[in-house]
Amino acid sequence: MVEKAKSLIGTPYKRNGSSPDEGFNSGGFVYYVFKEVTGSWLSKRPSSLLEAGMDVEKDNLKIGDLVFFENDEQEQISGIYSGDNQFIIATSSGVQERNLRYHSYYADRYIGASRFTKEILEKSNPDMYSDHGHPAVKEAMNYLGTPYLLTGSTLEAFDCSFLVQMVFRDSMDIYLPRITYKQWKVGEDLNIDEYELGNDQLTPGDVLFFSGTWQEGISHSAIYLGNDYIVHATGEEGQTTISYMSKYWRDHYTGAKSFDDIAIQYESEAVYEALQLVGTKYTQGGESSEEGFDTGGFVQYVYNEAWQYELPRYGRQQWEEGTKVSRDDAEPGDIFFFQGASIIPAIYVGNNQMIVATNSYGVALIDLTTSDYWPSRYIGARTYDTESE
Repeated sequence: MVEKAKSLIGTPYKRNGSSPDEGFNSGGFVYYVFKEVTGSWLSKRPSSLLEAGMDVEKDNLKIGDLVFFENDEQEQISGIYSGDNQFIIATSSGVQERNLRYHSYYADRYIGASRFTKEILEKSNPDMYSDHGHPAVKEAMNYLGTPYLLTGSTLEAFDCSFLVQMVFRDSMDIYLPRITYKQWKVGEDLNIDEYELGNDQLTPGDVLFFSGTWQEGISHSAIYLGNDYIVHATGEEGQTTISYMSKYWRDHYTGAKSFDDIAIQYESEAVYEALQLVGTKYTQGGESSEEGFDTGGFVQYVYNEAWQYELPRYGRQQWEEGTKVSRDDAEPGDIFFFQGASIIPAIYVGNNQMIVATNSYGVALIDLTTSDYWPSRYIGARTYDTESE
């Protein structure tokens, strides 16, 4: 640890820097050294580092411990203890070795120390989760280090809700809304109003929600890893990373959800066929995956592919042919109908979700719990005797 830290002496200072190429600030320096030496992803924020480690008295410091100071702007800064009252830290002059006794600037501003034992480091090491039993936890490890971008929706850079949406979709066929406050509206509420360290009510794969981080109300989400650690795309760290549930996150914690029970069920052939077509473009008069679909053409195509069932071509005709079924009794593969300029059919997939051909997004999966457009236009559901075909 110290050998690696000393090899970086002379590297220039860079505010928010966390690599030799760009330079370091104090938190970024500690983050880089520990990641290179141990594989663990510590925080770039000294305040979180101080909390996450084991508290150490100044007269019991060991090589590799972290030491902390408060600068003139009342910000915490961190360094790596190198023995004999020496420590290595990223200063405004670059990475330097300093002395706890003889450099009065640091001696006067010393606020504490922490030790990252093997057991603590394992909690932020991706290797601990690479074969995790919860698919979303395992999948999230693939995106560590991806840059954070508010509203980002590509693999080059993204935000917290995109990460949550993507890993649950790709690993568990769970289709969540794109926006954090809408994700908060679905799934099973775990009714945990306050976060306490050592909480045994949460299980890995639960999703934690936070309020007031960058805006009022629900504004951030993270996947729980267990042992007071989370994985999330965070602007505070500038990337997708593993974080300790520090005081900052505990203070902003709002609640937790489980999404495990809302995975798409494939017992219905129509649901399977419809999901393969999500993203297909909308085309007026379209009735194939190659040319695109309009609303009636999409549903007709799905039923034909799933069961060779010959539905009528248009929504009104489909409405008239089917057998009425209540919304509560509707099963995946049944058809929901909505009143627009004409009657619009959609394939119900369960969990208050449906797939429909839309003008704006093509074939899309819609969550009726969070939609502002569709619920008020619902007119009924129909089922069809596909088994007899």
